[in-house]
Amino acid sequence: MNSSKNQTLEFSSGGSVILNSASSSPSGTFGAIQCLKDSTISAITAPKITNATLLQDSFPAGTVLYGEFTGVLVSGGLVALHRF
Repeated sequence: MNSSKNQTLEFSSGGSVILNSASSSPSGTFGAIQCLKDSTISAITAPKITNATLLQDSFPAGTVLYGEFTGVLVSGGLVALHRF
């Protein structure tokens, strides 16, 4: 990731989407998944992450996953997806 992408993520200036279990996967590319509550990721698409399906798991509130994500579904909890 280049410096401008890091700065965008740091300040969320690229925009964010909030997801819970009732939400569908939004379109776009996201650079971070932030768990706002204890959360379970039930599906994830991350073309540049090897074995990304291992991230289909439960995470405590406060966890931040970094990468390039193009699809995320949550079966419990509340997450923020931060755009590049």
